[in-house]
Amino acid sequence: MSQQHEPEEPRLPARFLGRTVRRRLLVLITLMLGLTLLLTGVLTFAVQYATVSERVDRDLEQEIGELTLLAQSGPARDGPPYDNAADLFLDFMNVAVAGEDEAFLGMLEGEQPIYSGGTGRSFNPIDPEIIETVDALDVADGRARTATLRTQGTTLRMIVADVQLPGETRDARFVVLNDFGSQRALVNRQVMTYAGVSLLMLLAGGAAAHLVLGRLLRPLQALREATARIHPEDLSMRVDVNSAENTDVAELAIRFNQMLDRIEDGVRQQRQFLDDAAHELRTPLTILRGNTELLQADDPEDVATTRVLLLDELDRMQRLVDDLLILARAQRPDFIRRSPTELAELAVECMDRMTNLGERQWRLTADAEGEVLVDRQRLIQALLQLAANAVKFSEPGSKVELATALVPQDDPRVLDAIAAGAAEAPEYITLSITDQGRGIPESQLERVFDRFGRGENSVNTEGSGLGLAIVKAIVEAHGGAVIVKSTEGIGSRFTLWLPTDPPEEPPHSDVA
Repeated sequence: MSQQHEPEEPRLPARFLGRTVRRRLLVLITLMLGLTLLLTGVLTFAVQYATVSERVDRDLEQEIGELTLLAQSGPARDGPPYDNAADLFLDFMNVAVAGEDEAFLGMLEGEQPIYSGGTGRSFNPIDPEIIETVDALDVADGRARTATLRTQGTTLRMIVADVQLPGETRDARFVVLNDFGSQRALVNRQVMTYAGVSLLMLLAGGAAAHLVLGRLLRPLQALREATARIHPEDLSMRVDVNSAENTDVAELAIRFNQMLDRIEDGVRQQRQFLDDAAHELRTPLTILRGNTELLQADDPEDVATTRVLLLDELDRMQRLVDDLLILARAQRPDFIRRSPTELAELAVECMDRMTNLGERQWRLTADAEGEVLVDRQRLIQALLQLAANAVKFSEPGSKVELATALVPQDDPRVLDAIAAGAAEAPEYITLSITDQGRGIPESQLERVFDRFGRGENSVNTEGSGLGLAIVKAIVEAHGGAVIVKSTEGIGSRFTLWLPTDPPEEPPHSDVA
């Protein structure tokens, strides 16, 4: 005995496992945040390093400039310049205030170097390596030159000036030293601090992004689960969407639910079509088979009678199939084909055709004029169906009226039309058929538009029971609604409400 197995859930290839949108977005956001912090730090500290270097060179040049001014003013500050370099160096060191990371060094041929500087300096100005570097530096007479020296565990930036004084025959050099390394070390510490803070920000940002992405992509996760659980036999699965969320992902889930609604409705319509066809065709097929089996082929009268009956049943089957096909096509987007239609001409054409349906007092009240976009043939089909029903359920000589009107949006009756399913519009066309027939019991009003729905007072009336369902399908395809008001024993009025500004996607008919 063969065993039936439930269809297995399709498996994704291994290369897709773990590559969730949330994970990819999290990696991308983290990389972008890290890159932003990195670029910000590089640019910021590159500017700071350049600024420190420019400031140090500026301070060095400023000190040499002050030395030059002092040399020109002379020891008495009266104009005659210095003629002794040692006196100039000592006087300058007495009046000039060296920075915390600075030091002054005076070097005079044949004498010991003299120096002074800030109390917080981390280097010795008369270190042999510094003396040798200054001596070896090629400086033009009366000029100054800058140089950088790595010594004593730091980096020194120096400016060496060749001092030329009237009457001074000895070589004299004045040096301003700046601890450039300690200032760069301060910037380096700021870089490390920034790196630590950036790492914490990156971790915090990644954690926040993980939580936010989880919330934003929750509908996507639900969508994935829903698609895995949907089965042709069960299309009721829907994705829960928080109404407060207003994101593209939430919109995708909403659209997915709407798609499932349409698919489920289409499947239901197909099943209903098959059920209706099977149910309604069973009776005429039984009649055909029964009469064929009882036919006496040698009796001409019986053959003729049976032939008429069989042809009548075949005609009824043909009408039934045609009506079912119309309702099946009502779900297609090309069910109606709009074209510019003159309302007054439409009303007159309908009335010309209605008068052939039966002996009634036909009345036309055409108050609506102008051109609108509707499917002329479908509207005529709907109005003729209503007129045929009016003739079917009224007595000869009674009044049947076709009325047309334009109703503005602020008319109180519009609220009833919208509640019945009509799309909102600035103006509506109303097409109504009013008769003086049997009327419809109030308890039956809600089901008169159902397929094969019949009122209790029409069970013996000929017809497929699909006419009003077709009318409703035509009206709803126009984005409108049909409203019926009836009093038993007095008559009925069926009113078609059609928006003059039709929606781009009219709602599908639901005539189950």
